[in-house]
Amino acid sequence: MNERSPRLIPDVSRRRFLQGTTLAGFSAFLAACGTSGTGSSAPSSAPGASAPSSTTPTASPSSVAQSPSAELNFANWPLYIDTDEEDETKHKTLEDFKAKYGTTVKYSEVINDNDEFFGTIQPALQGGQDTGWDLVVLTDWMASRLIRLGWVEQLDLANMPNKVANMQDVYKGVDFDPTDDHHAPWQSGMTGLGYDTAVTGELKSLASLWEADPKWKGKVTFLTEMRDSIGLTLLKLGKDPSQATQADADAAIAEIQKAIDAGIIRAFTGNEYAEDLVSGNVVLAMAWSGDIVVKQAEKETLAWQLPDEGGMLWTDNMLVPKGAQHKYTAELFIDFVYDPPIAAQIAAYVNYVTPVKGAKEVIAADADPDVASLAESPLIFPPDDVLANVKIFKTLTEEDETYFNDKFSAVTGN
Repeated sequence: MNERSPRLIPDVSRRRFLQGTTLAGFSAFLAACGTSGTGSSAPSSAPGASAPSSTTPTASPSSVAQSPSAELNFANWPLYIDTDEEDETKHKTLEDFKAKYGTTVKYSEVINDNDEFFGTIQPALQGGQDTGWDLVVLTDWMASRLIRLGWVEQLDLANMPNKVANMQDVYKGVDFDPTDDHHAPWQSGMTGLGYDTAVTGELKSLASLWEADPKWKGKVTFLTEMRDSIGLTLLKLGKDPSQATQADADAAIAEIQKAIDAGIIRAFTGNEYAEDLVSGNVVLAMAWSGDIVVKQAEKETLAWQLPDEGGMLWTDNMLVPKGAQHKYTAELFIDFVYDPPIAAQIAAYVNYVTPVKGAKEVIAADADPDVASLAESPLIFPPDDVLANVKIFKTLTEEDETYFNDKFSAVTGN
């Protein structure tokens, strides 16, 4: 490790609203996707090939002595790593990694939607070519798809002792990677209501997304993430997204169509809804909670709420795409961010649920009481009653995946 101690929060004002004084339903506040992005532009993908084949991963760990590469190409979502608030091109975690290994991380905030990003790398993966990325962060269901297709490198756990020792038990042995050697959780989060209290007042129910209230009609966004939009809609209908059937999908699509026909929905979006909330183009959204707390720095009247009916829980995961040029360095980076002080540095800035054991203790032991108080934040360390009121979307079969996606695409026009 480098000798510099982590700076958990860039300024006191940000710390204070992480302590929960300005958030609606803060006792129910969890974490989601998202740092205002700079980074380099995305590497170009190779041209397409034939339809994907469902093969199992065949890569095996290498025992050959290796050295860190000069660069690492890392694709992530906006609002999703610690960032210098005086210079958004700087990320201390990436600087710390370079100080230890000499690697320049070319960090690009180019993932705005799982399917959209998948479309940019699919042609190269189909053709057995390098995507241009060494490390990508994708939500669990998309991670599952890539692993199932054999398009993810097997990780050499010998290069990642921190991951082996410090990954929270709840993340181990997931059904799409039971050996835990094809993915590494980045952060977990939740989807609920995001809104401008100055316009809407306090909102607690998913039903508000279907109300043709003149204060927000035409200024409401749903998400392009199928599982989020259909999941919240099913909760509104009193159904369980973790047990979703094709009939449930039909019911959810019909319900979403009602909001479209009533002129309530402005658009289906990825992360860009956060900027629209700040500008006022949107005043109510299906929202990832971490985005809202970050954007409160720009607009204090924004709030996030875990709906009375419940919310959606998900995890974003680090993956090394098949054929990545710098696999070993990507493994070093994964191990680096599973070191508790680094994990604490990231989590305390982005306000998502950290998968790393020991991060809470690092935060609690900080000499600054404002920082130490974050150890009690339900954004980063959610209590059991919050976790009891969220659902993880059902793992879909190939047949159901196609059915749900086709229905959702038809209603969104995407």
